[in-house]
Amino acid sequence: MFPVIMTVALVAVQAGIFLHGANAAGHIAAQGAMAAASLRASEDVAVRATKDAADAVGARLAAVPEISITRSQASARVSVAIPRAMPFFPESVSRRVVVPRERYISFLER
Repeated sequence: MFPVIMTVALVAVQAGIFLHGANAAGHIAAQGAMAAASLRASEDVAVRATKDAADAVGARLAAVPEISITRSQASARVSVAIPRAMPFFPESVSRRVVVPRERYISFLER
């Protein structure tokens, strides 16, 4: 009976760790996408913002963040490494956030 209880407890702990990692990855990706969406932003600024956000929440990035900046939108894909207590859970979780780019509209165009 003890092995069953221990297995259920480890699955519950691992599920909580996974959900926390997913939440952290979403927050980090949102910070990177918002940094990339500013009017004169570059990919380097967005990567730095994602790394700063990861440090702020205590997460470890599993890979270099992928930043994409187009004329109309900016996106960030982040993978966060998560510790494993059970072998069948993934080692990392990734999230992608897309936000619209800031636009400058002159007074005459309003």
